[in-house]
Amino acid sequence: MAYEGPNRLAEWYTALREQVPVVRKGFADWLEQVREEPWLIWETPAVRYLVYGFGAFITVWCVTFVIGFITPPPPKGAREQATSADFHVVCVDASCHNHFVMRREFGFDDFPVQCPKCMKQSGQAARPCNSQTCGGRWVAPVEANGKKTCPVCGGVFP
Repeated sequence: MAYEGPNRLAEWYTALREQVPVVRKGFADWLEQVREEPWLIWETPAVRYLVYGFGAFITVWCVTFVIGFITPPPPKGAREQATSADFHVVCVDASCHNHFVMRREFGFDDFPVQCPKCMKQSGQAARPCNSQTCGGRWVAPVEANGKKTCPVCGGVFP
């Protein structure tokens, strides 16, 4: 017969059932002390921190509401907020080196992509290299010694 591992959920449930009478008695004692001396409720850390947290939540909510209320509306004729961007891509295939631009959603990082010229999955994200040798040419950076460098001139990207 195969060995079954311990059921953690059952262990937690059993431990919880064993602690319920102890917690119930402790809560009843605490409640009796609070009835005799009401100031003890504030001296209880759980209650005090709960009130602090609730107060912080209400404060943040009020500040957010006020900021939203005093923020002016966008000007008439303003376009909707952009959800996509243009990505410059360079084909890293030795026979192609095609540079093209594609429009994708923000946060796109599924490189390599298919090059429209050579139809290979060799399109990598590009950056302009502003060194004297490259003069602003779009290149696909390569990783060297933990830094992104230009494959043409060897310059390090900031």
